Order: sequence, then C-alpha cells, then structure tokens
Amino acid sequence: MKVFSNLAVSIDGKIATVDRSYFPLGTPEDRRQMQVLRREADAIVNGASTLRTFKKPMSVKGAKKQPINAVVSSTLEGFSPAWPFFKDASVPRVLFVSPRASAKRLKLFEKSSEIEVLKPRAPTALQVIRALEKRGVRSLLVEGGGGIMWDFVSEDLIDEYHVTVTPRLVGGKDAPTLVDGLGLKPRDVVNVRLVQSRVVGDELYLIYAKTGKRG
Repeated sequence: MKVFSNLAVSIDGKIATVDRSYFPLGTPEDRRQMQVLRREADAIVNGASTLRTFKKPMSVKGAKKQPINAVVSSTLEGFSPAWPFFKDASVPRVLFVSPRASAKRLKLFEKSSEIEVLKPRAPTALQVIRALEKRGVRSLLVEGGGGIMWDFVSEDLIDEYHVTVTPRLVGGKDAPTLVDGLGLKPRDVVNVRLVQSRVVGDELYLIYAKTGKRG
C-alpha cells in the first residue's frame, strides 16, 4: 500500500490554533491541492481530534465513488451521530476503535459506519493499514492531525509527505504540530528527502519522500 500525507502548517510548524477550533491555514490553492490528492486515495484517515474539529466527511468534489473515510478513535468519546460526517450516504465510513469503546458508544454509530475493534489497548497505524488492505485499499491518505501523524511517522510508515507552508504564525506551546506524540530520540529521527518544491503566491508546497533511514 502507498501511504501519503497532506497537511498545511504555519511557518512555526502548527497545524491549528491552541483551542483546535476550525481555522483554514491555507489558501484556496491549498484546498484545491487537497482535492487533487484526495482523488489519488482509496481511503483517507483522520484522528479523533481532527474529526471533532471538522465534523465533515473527507470527500472528493464531483466524484462518483468516494474514498473510504477512516477514523481512529479508541473510545469514540466526544463524537455525535448528528455530525455531517455520519450523515453523508455517499461516503463509506470505517471507525477503528479499541476494546475500551463502550457498547453504548458503538451502538450509536453502528448504523452509519462500519466499526472494527483493534487490539490491544489502542489501535496502531500498522493495524489500520492491514485492516484497510483487507478492504482492497491500495492508497491511503493521512490528513491529520498531529496525533495520528505521530502514529504513522514513529513507525516510518509514510511513503510521501505533502506539506503546505502557509504565511502565518500561530504560536502556542500546546497548539498541535505536524507531528505530535512522544517524540523520537536522536537515533530514531526519521529522515526524508525533498523531491519537489513550488511557490504559489506566499505559500510553499513541498513533497518529501521516505528514505528508510533514521538518526
């Protein structure tokens, strides 16, 4: 499976403000590029925090067949079946949860979404990849946020990184970044190589590829 990511960041590396409310960092060109990349994906995966922020499906405008929308959430806490994400009948949905998700929470979403319980305590990125491969997925787009990016980056599972650097400064020590999580030790730092860069207005569009090297 090809795994690629696409996120916009401020020049200080943030993907959202500290309160994580919806705030489009990028320009319309960035959102156009997002649609281009979504068309290349059989499935798109988001973390729980990102879904709580946007509440909408990760869809492709004008497409007859929509990519699978996958969300990783250990417990489904803070989710509502009334969100637009769960109402769009054209978008297939898969929720990856842990055994800690209560039967009550699962029942709320079992009609609108396919639910798969992944063990152990929290679903891992590799488990998500394997589960989607069984569903015929050959290309997976990771759209954030920083938590789910950490899950994939820490295991060096992303083949291609698309990063839009926007002309904004966000600040905030607790504001989410491109990759959050526990952080890597020097010997484990993931190395990538720049394969493309272009400037559109005040934005910088970068593509980095996996090298398989660390440290």
